[in-house]
Amino acid sequence: GVAVTGNYTFAHCIGDYAGRSSRGVSLGADETYQDANNRRLDRSNCISDVRHAVNLTATAASPELASNRTLHLIGSGWRLSAIYKRTTDTFLSATSGVDRQLSDIVSQRPDKVKADIYKDKSKGPLTQYLDPTAFALPALGSLGNMGRLNIAAPGTWQFDMALSRVFTFRERQSLEFRAEAYNVTNSFRPGNPNVAFNNNTLGQI
Repeated sequence: GVAVTGNYTFAHCIGDYAGRSSRGVSLGADETYQDANNRRLDRSNCISDVRHAVNLTATAASPELASNRTLHLIGSGWRLSAIYKRTTDTFLSATSGVDRQLSDIVSQRPDKVKADIYKDKSKGPLTQYLDPTAFALPALGSLGNMGRLNIAAPGTWQFDMALSRVFTFRERQSLEFRAEAYNVTNSFRPGNPNVAFNNNTLGQI
């Protein structure tokens, strides 16, 4: 009466600057390659790249209690199911927020001045996920050395459960009872940190 299944997926998508935004609309003329003469400068992880994904499902059915009619009516036929999912999130690009290249391109990125750009990976509310001192504005007229979509956003996980039973009244008539609970542990799910250098909450969840 118990079944457990699971799967793990590893994927890696690499591509050039996307011709369309994540909102599904065309990008503006100023949202393009940082250097038109060096398109490989913007070759990186895809905006949809999710590196790791784990899914586990389990179902358990109550036994048929045929020896006692009352117990059979109350306890038989129930099914408890659970789903657990954990994924690494997508990747983000740090932005300088100002036109240091003097090219009117809005997707410019800052300099990376520290080897480790992460500060607190506990991913709690208002956590300082990125270290603001790991970034700096590039020299005027130049491009930053930060790559595109190379900041790993916080991963996420989910645990959901459901309890169900089908009550049969006649040969062709039945009624299903189903109760579902999402995020059973009521755990905090972090959003993406701020990645704009010119914002005073840079790196904060």
